[in-house]
Amino acid sequence: MDEKPSGAGSADAAALARDLVGRLTALSASLSPGLDRPEAASAATSAAGAGAGPDFGSARMVLENGARFVSPCLPGDAPLRPLKALLLRILRIVTRDQTVFNSAVLDALRGSLLAAEGAFRDHAAALSRLRAEAADVAGRVGEADSRLTEAVARNHEALGAVLHETQLRLDGLEKLIEEKYGDLRLLRLEWTTLRAGLQAPARAAAATPAVPAAPPADDPLRAGLYVDFEEAFRGSEEEIRRRQEADVALFGGAPGPVADLGCGRGEFLEGLRAAGVRGVGCDANPVMAARAREKGLEVDRADLFEWLAARPDGSLGGVTAYQVVEHLPAPRLFDLVELAAAKLAPGGVVLFETVNPESAYAMKWFWMDLTHVRPVPAPSLARLLSASGFRDVRIDWRSPVPASEAPPAALRDDANLGPVVRLLFGPQDYAAIGRK
Repeated sequence: MDEKPSGAGSADAAALARDLVGRLTALSASLSPGLDRPEAASAATSAAGAGAGPDFGSARMVLENGARFVSPCLPGDAPLRPLKALLLRILRIVTRDQTVFNSAVLDALRGSLLAAEGAFRDHAAALSRLRAEAADVAGRVGEADSRLTEAVARNHEALGAVLHETQLRLDGLEKLIEEKYGDLRLLRLEWTTLRAGLQAPARAAAATPAVPAAPPADDPLRAGLYVDFEEAFRGSEEEIRRRQEADVALFGGAPGPVADLGCGRGEFLEGLRAAGVRGVGCDANPVMAARAREKGLEVDRADLFEWLAARPDGSLGGVTAYQVVEHLPAPRLFDLVELAAAKLAPGGVVLFETVNPESAYAMKWFWMDLTHVRPVPAPSLARLLSASGFRDVRIDWRSPVPASEAPPAALRDDANLGPVVRLLFGPQDYAAIGRK
């Protein structure tokens, strides 16, 4: 008999229902995360086609197959069909409730399928709209980015042009300032030279005699005492030559002889001679001048102002004065700078060395030389040279405190004690150096 009993039909219908629910659940699980995970939704939508929902054909086929078991039926070519049909009609009184239940289950499954199909279609349509909106936004963002890139490029080019023009202007201004500064320096030099020339007759005619930079030449006793002061408080000839060795290199290729004012025993002139540079000097102390001439040096016994004033203008390649300016009152220091500027050739170097008044240790020795008049601070002397037209003016600190008397290095670097230590034990001497 081909017809299946009602119990078997119920079991088959329940199995079909479970199979259908399982398939719908799996299909929903594969598509529903698209709402939370854009990449999954995009993949599902792409697999189904742009704007198309999922394929429900297999689910419909399951329902159609299940409909065959709701109510038993006979194929048209079944053997003994009339007898079987009569038997089915007799059994309907037994299978009627099961048939009604099966029909209700089938209708519920059809409704669920239709609802799921509609939800999936709505979901696919929503995804399609979102993709279209995302593509539109991406297009607008790309267009805005392109416009922004073009604007940035234009602004960068314009800014580059402005910066280039500004740099050219700054270069021009810097060159102009440099030229004007050079003109100002030349004017200062010219003023200094003219002032020195104009004041020379006035000084000669003045009733008040000039203050000499050393004991007068007609007092040999005092001259000899001063030599003793030099030996005791400044140092031996060997020590002085060693200190001045580095200075000799400043005058290599000098555009004329180098004049050492107050040359003393001639230590620096000896260094110049050894380097092949012509040096000339003067000293008012007859004992000192004689000692220098004994060494074969070109030294005159003369007052440094009179000796320097007699030199032709622009004839010297350098002017030096070691431990001299502290012997001069302020007006004579101005005279000395003016004379040096007048007598130096262009490119000539001036060097004035003196005691460093910013060092308490050095000032302890300053007044031991009874011919000292006043200390000259380094900033003041450097400014005087600059204001007189000299260029590249700098201060060279020298003669550090002997290690046996200097404080520990840690104290010099201490944040609190360092400034006091440097003030108490600063370098003993300095040299102000400039170029015409």
